[in-house]
Amino acid sequence: MKSPTSTPPPCHAAKSGSIVHPTPKELARTGAIGDVSTSLRYARHDHSLHVSSSSPRANQCQADKGSRKRGSALIVALWLILLLTLLIGSFAFDMHVEADIISHYRKRVKSQFVAQSGMEIAQLILSKLGEVGEDDRGMDDAEDELLTAAYNLSRGVPIRGLTRTIGEGILTLDIVPEEGRRNVNLLTDEDWEEILDQANIPEDRWPELIDTFLDWTDTTSPDTRRLHGADSSDPFYVRRGYKVKGAPVDTIDELLLIKGFDEEVVFGSPPGTPPEEAMRGIAYWLTAWSHGKVNINTASREVLLTLPRIEEWAVEAILEERLGPDGEAGTRDDGFASVQDAINRTGLNPELANRLTVSDVHYLRITSVGEVDRVSSTVWGVMRVEGDQLVPVYWREEPM
Repeated sequence: MKSPTSTPPPCHAAKSGSIVHPTPKELARTGAIGDVSTSLRYARHDHSLHVSSSSPRANQCQADKGSRKRGSALIVALWLILLLTLLIGSFAFDMHVEADIISHYRKRVKSQFVAQSGMEIAQLILSKLGEVGEDDRGMDDAEDELLTAAYNLSRGVPIRGLTRTIGEGILTLDIVPEEGRRNVNLLTDEDWEEILDQANIPEDRWPELIDTFLDWTDTTSPDTRRLHGADSSDPFYVRRGYKVKGAPVDTIDELLLIKGFDEEVVFGSPPGTPPEEAMRGIAYWLTAWSHGKVNINTASREVLLTLPRIEEWAVEAILEERLGPDGEAGTRDDGFASVQDAINRTGLNPELANRLTVSDVHYLRITSVGEVDRVSSTVWGVMRVEGDQLVPVYWREEPM
C-alpha cells in the first residue's frame, strides 16, 4: 500500500522568525545527545537552521498574501476608474445637452427676428404700389423683385414664396389678399351648403350647423332660435357658462364656441381617418375679414368650388389662365385684368360676375417664415390696408 501523501503545513504553522525546537530523534541524528558543546552549537545555529529549513514555505506564504493584497487594490482601482469615467461622462453629456439647448434657443431667437422682418418687407412692398401701374413694363424681375411683387399685388395677384437672405437666416414671405377666402359672416344658406359639401361633412349635420351659426350671429333677435339652432338657454351653452354672441364672429377660431362646430368640422379630421369619412376642415377657406367678393386671382381651387353653380371645368380654366401666357406664377403677366377678362378667357358663367373681383386689396394675409440653420419660426397676421400702411387686425407667432 502506498503511504498517504503528506500535506504541507498551512502558512500559519511556521512563521518567519519563529523558534523551532529539535526533537530527541533529531538530536540523535546529529550526535548531539549528551554533548553539551554540540547542544550549545546547535542552539547557536538553531535560528539559521530554522530559517534555512522553513524559508521556502514562508516566502511562498508571503508571496500569496502579497498577491491577494495587490489583487484587491487592483479591483478597487478599477472600480474607482469606472466611477470616475461615469461621472466625467455624465458631466460631458450634461454640458453637451446644455450647449445644444442654448444653441437651439439662440437660433430660435434669430429665426423669430428674421420672420418679423418679413412684415417690414411687406410694408415696403405696399409702399411701392403707387410707383407701378397696369401699363408699366419697364422693370426687370431679376433686378427689382420687390417692384414686380408690388405690381402684381396692385392687380390682386398674390405673392408666394418670396425669399430673402437676412444675416444668417433665410426669409420666405407670402402676401395673399384675404379676398381669396369666403367671408363667413356674409355666407347665405346656399353658400353654407356648398362649403359643407366640399368639406365632406355629413349632410344630416348641415341644418344644425347652419342654424346654430345664424343664431350665434343674429344681431336683431338673439333670444329667438331657428328650427335646428340654439339660443342661450340651450344646454350646450348653459354647461359652458356663456351666451350666444348676437354679433358677427371676429375670428374663424370663434366657430369652436358655437354648438355643432367641433375641431373636426373646423380644422379637419385627424390623420389616419379613412378618406371617405375624413372631414377637410372649413377654416382654410373662410375669413372674418373681407368685403364678401371672391378674388379669382387669389382663391384656391377649393374656395372657387364653394361658389354656387360654378362648374369644375371652369375652375380648372381659371387656375390655368391666371398664370398668364408663360404659365409661371410670380411673373408680370399673372392674373386677370378684370372679371370680364376672366369670363372671356375661361367661359365662366356671367351670373357669377357680381360675386367675383380681381383687384380688391382691403385685407392682406401675410405669412413670414424665418429659418436659421434648420430652426424655423413663423409670424403671420391679417392686415388691413389703409393707404400705404398696414394695420394689424390679427397676429400670431408660432414656432415650427
